[in-house]
Amino acid sequence: MKLPTWLQAASSGVLLVLAFPPFAFWPLAWVAFVPLFLALDDAPDAKAAANLGAVAGLAFYVPALHWIVKVFGPMGGAFWCVFALWIGLHASLSWWTARRWAAARPGLWLAAVGVGWIGQEYFRSEIWKLQCSWLALGYTQVAFPPLLRSVSLFGVYGLSGLIVAANAALALAVRGRRGPARAVFALVLGLGVWGASWPKPERGRAITAAAVQDESYDIPKMAKLSLGPDARRADLLVWPEYGFTVQPNSEEPMRKLLARQLRGTKAVAVLGAAIFPEDLRKDWEQNFAWVLAPDGAFLGRYDKHHPIPFVEPRLKPNRDPRPIATPLGKVGVQICYDLDFEDGPRRVQALGAEILAVPDIDPYEWGAFQHRQHSAMSPVRAVETGLWIVRAASSGLSQIVAPDGTVRAELPPLTSGVAVGEARMTAGGTVYTRFGWLLPKLCLLLTAGFLLWLGAELYRTRSVKSRIS
Repeated sequence: MKLPTWLQAASSGVLLVLAFPPFAFWPLAWVAFVPLFLALDDAPDAKAAANLGAVAGLAFYVPALHWIVKVFGPMGGAFWCVFALWIGLHASLSWWTARRWAAARPGLWLAAVGVGWIGQEYFRSEIWKLQCSWLALGYTQVAFPPLLRSVSLFGVYGLSGLIVAANAALALAVRGRRGPARAVFALVLGLGVWGASWPKPERGRAITAAAVQDESYDIPKMAKLSLGPDARRADLLVWPEYGFTVQPNSEEPMRKLLARQLRGTKAVAVLGAAIFPEDLRKDWEQNFAWVLAPDGAFLGRYDKHHPIPFVEPRLKPNRDPRPIATPLGKVGVQICYDLDFEDGPRRVQALGAEILAVPDIDPYEWGAFQHRQHSAMSPVRAVETGLWIVRAASSGLSQIVAPDGTVRAELPPLTSGVAVGEARMTAGGTVYTRFGWLLPKLCLLLTAGFLLWLGAELYRTRSVKSRIS
């Protein structure tokens, strides 16, 4: 008995939920879209196809992003709908291209499906006003490092496109066209074998890193954690985003206070802080990290590069993120939402960063579900850039991540403590940082070009029909 098309589409959304953290059944990502693609066969037109995609999107985003109502209240429902529309758009484009190429040119159709997904995912993640890279499909593979390591070639968006194209190939196989599925399977298997053969990332100078996880916003408490038995031996110390508040025009006294509180550490300290002016309607909020030498000397400041839309409306983005020279070497800093995007980590690596320090805030009340989704982005950025990452999250998950995508130290969510472990200072750099980062931009251009061509075709067809009638 064949399931109704809407139920097939909804099952794709449910499978996607299970593929992402915290469930992390990563193989499901490679089959999740098959029911949706099969349902598109029965769609009478592009509008119906888009509706099926939106059903899949709602079945995915509502449970996967249920926590977003804790951030935005009832407005969270609007975000679910906006995200679902992107899957609806891709389903519509897949329907159009399938009618033209799936039977006669299946390879071309798979390429169009993959390129279209990369183009729309990159656009909705990093280009338009509501920038949000949350739940990009490639993040499902964090639980399986051999395949995750392919992002060192083509980034998280490239991996997303490959996953969707593999799903389309499986849908063709269900219909009896097994050749494309064999080719895609061989490619994915090859990437997995290549990723499994990676050497351990032991090049570079070894250091001890400590990431403080605490949401008290209490400087003495965080200093006490920083001077504990394990953390005291750290060479690099990272505190969470908004770890403390600095009063306007009192930066120097606060830095002296921090130097006294941290006396006894030998670490270069990356400390997340904020300045809130008295009138936020007129003045700008500041969200930054100070970098202090072991003796308390001020080494530099990094300001947040990607303010969160609607959450940080009075925060000016840092247009020139640069690493900061320290006694350890050049330390690249990314603050929370910055690490959700590929451009900041890639740029600081190109400017000589030898490690990434990441102050982060994931509030306790948002819950462990959200925390585990967010922490899945760190291994991707580590593999893309070839750099070690030390991420201090206010209530988890604080991590030390190696460039091969493995987590070397981690604290569970909703706890207070310090994640301590070995990291390495290294130049980094991958195929992705050299030229692979151009792939999503190219796919976006190709997708936009196809949409223009499709619009011209529809206009021409309607003009012909109107003349005939």
